[in-house]
Amino acid sequence: MIRSRRGLTLVLTLALAAGAMALPAQKIRNHFDTDALFQPPGFFDFVVLGAPGAAQWKVLTGKSAPSLQNYAGQIVPNRPKESIAAALRRNVDFKDGAWSVMMLRGQGRGGIVFRMADEQNFLALLVNLGSGEARLLSYGKGVPTELGSAKGVLDREWCLLQVVAKGPHIVARFNDKPLIEAVDPSPASGRAGIATAGPGLASFDEFILDPTGQ
Repeated sequence: MIRSRRGLTLVLTLALAAGAMALPAQKIRNHFDTDALFQPPGFFDFVVLGAPGAAQWKVLTGKSAPSLQNYAGQIVPNRPKESIAAALRRNVDFKDGAWSVMMLRGQGRGGIVFRMADEQNFLALLVNLGSGEARLLSYGKGVPTELGSAKGVLDREWCLLQVVAKGPHIVARFNDKPLIEAVDPSPASGRAGIATAGPGLASFDEFILDPTGQ
């Protein structure tokens, strides 16, 4: 009987482990409303890509934020033109799926970095939040190549940027309208985060990572 119970316990343990490994990918929502004000947002790592430059991320508050009231901002205004400050979400890594973020209209460039295999190899979609000019860049070994460009319509205070990737096919939308379609020459699994480039300030809310692509 003891051997039988031990055998049953082992079978159940293996079954539970298999079930855990088979759990479907889930959407991750970052709204910053439970983060401490004026501190770096939780569950993020902070990196500077491209040209070196100072950067600092804080959780801020404002009545107009899309979520309850808090949002994340990069607060160093005078940064080098080719320097990208990114806040990367921890423990999320995938190749095909969807990413979206709300960004406050202003004078900086903001967007999303995704498929980041490492700090030299990633994709970046950046939008000028004063003019609507957008560029999709592929960084390979630290060298940027433009995959596409367009101009979005800044018709609201908080703008919505969405990216969907499947294999080499990349589709981006801005404020619910088509923005860029492009081909990724080297699709790779990687991390993703919110990002700002060059001088100016950028503010973010409702950053969503969705491995299901929905």
